[in-house]
Amino acid sequence: MKKIFLSSIAVVLLLILLRCGKSSDYYSSPFLNEAELAKPGMVDSLQILPGKNRAVLKFIVGPDRRVTKLKISHNSSLSSVVTNTIVDVNARDYGNYKEVPINNLPEATLIVRIVSFDSKGDSSNVVTGTGFIYGERYLSSLYNRIYLNTTTVNAVKQLNFQNESNKPRDATVFYTLQKTIVTYSNTLGATSTVEISPFLNEMKVPDIAATGTISHYSSFKPTENSIDTFTSAPITINF
Repeated sequence: MKKIFLSSIAVVLLLILLRCGKSSDYYSSPFLNEAELAKPGMVDSLQILPGKNRAVLKFIVGPDRRVTKLKISHNSSLSSVVTNTIVDVNARDYGNYKEVPINNLPEATLIVRIVSFDSKGDSSNVVTGTGFIYGERYLSSLYNRIYLNTTTVNAVKQLNFQNESNKPRDATVFYTLQKTIVTYSNTLGATSTVEISPFLNEMKVPDIAATGTISHYSSFKPTENSIDTFTSAPITINF
């Protein structure tokens, strides 16, 4: 019985030694080589700044210095045709904002995808974004502020415009109408140009002539981050 017990102990010890001897195989290099490597860092905070048939892509390049290139793909909601652009990443780009312009865009929704690549060709996950691009249709919707008349207040002439009833009460809040530009005949036989805020309804013009013309148009931004302003067609009035 004692011999059987000792034999059992020997077998157990042998199995333990054999298992310990395979520990290096368990963590062998082939296994480690098959482990998933970390993907290159993605860009962050993608913004699409719209303009007139163009846009600027603004984003933060990640701090991952393995990234050497960005592939920017874009297409319009009106077409499935995709345009690809390769952008180099420089040392000064890491962790900072980078801007990439895109031109000749139709007035529609722009769809953007950005992928980062390292020098080995490994790619990051895709960062996507959409934004509307403006053009002739938006331009055709713009209007001029309504000029009412010219009056005299405390012996000073002033131009009066109709109140913008839909503007926000707080002038610090974004409003699509930016300003109205007015050119009028002055007392020197030339012209003067002034700008009036949408939050004001009158503009003093002490040098306006007794008779002449008033020409005015309005300037708009479709969104606060628009890279372009759009202007309505000018109107000229005799007085």
